[in-house]
Amino acid sequence: MKLSICIPTFNRPDLLNNCLNSILIAKKYFTKFRFEVCISDNSNNFQSKSIINFYKKKISLIYKKNKKNIGYIKNYVKVVKMAKGEFVWVIGDDEILKPNTFKILSENFKKNTDIDFMYINSNFLQSEYFSKFKKPFNSYLLPKKMETFSKIKKNKTVMFFDLIHHKVSWDFLLGIFQSIYKREMFLKNLKFIDKKEMYKTGEWSTFENTTFYCETYAIAFKNSKSLIQSKPIIVSTYGHKSWENLWDFIKIVRIPELLEMYKKKGLGTINYLIMKNFALKDFFSCFIRIFKNGKKGGLHYVNFYKHILTNIVYPSIYLNLFKKIFVRIIFYEKK
Repeated sequence: MKLSICIPTFNRPDLLNNCLNSILIAKKYFTKFRFEVCISDNSNNFQSKSIINFYKKKISLIYKKNKKNIGYIKNYVKVVKMAKGEFVWVIGDDEILKPNTFKILSENFKKNTDIDFMYINSNFLQSEYFSKFKKPFNSYLLPKKMETFSKIKKNKTVMFFDLIHHKVSWDFLLGIFQSIYKREMFLKNLKFIDKKEMYKTGEWSTFENTTFYCETYAIAFKNSKSLIQSKPIIVSTYGHKSWENLWDFIKIVRIPELLEMYKKKGLGTINYLIMKNFALKDFFSCFIRIFKNGKKGGLHYVNFYKHILTNIVYPSIYLNLFKKIFVRIIFYEKK
């Protein structure tokens, strides 16, 4: 089997229903692609079970209900271990596949037999959009114009560290839905991650429990050929995520840390400096909101020396600040 779509889920049956329906529609659109769906469920309700039973009759689906909530990270690892496909694609239960997804993936695998990793471009969509339609959502009703994650226009084969560029992925592969990778290579190298830090409780409380999969990518695929899938084939939704109040913290603390990790694993120094300068451009506005929101914004995880003092040397911090001030002055004068 070529691909396992792995979904760690928790208490979002309506979203899971939408996600699975989009997979079913993609299967009907292109029937020749072999895949399975693996779901590891942390839920404490029984709604998901009836949804699973419906889709089990229509697609190859493996489902396991955890006796208790084992947490997001353990759920992620568990669902990847459940998989049997050569490649795995871990997606959230709130993601929507486009109808032509499997046709495009089939063509990619046929044309690129020597790749270990695939970057997947995506669209973004406000979750309120789905409230206009009956459940489960029909992916043919996705809007024609949506925000696109990456501006890359053509597919191309690159080495893994060429993916670590803001023109490819401005959050540098932090979104789990952006990556399809060889399952065995990932699992074999997961052992190198600090498990104590990885399994610490508290959402985004450590670097490892935020980015463990990215660190595993960097170890497992650093010498691998990778494909950039430029045309979006999945839609990521927003406006309902439990961690959205921590976005400024993730953007200005965890993402720069992510780049530091990539540098240690093999990202070139010049590219590292360029990407770090890009990642820090909203430094002042993000930290103002973090300090304003306090613990809810992740302030208790901020290290003054590591996250503030060592980063204030990057020019984009000041250039972007001056740009925002200038725009406000022009806007005020026009009013």
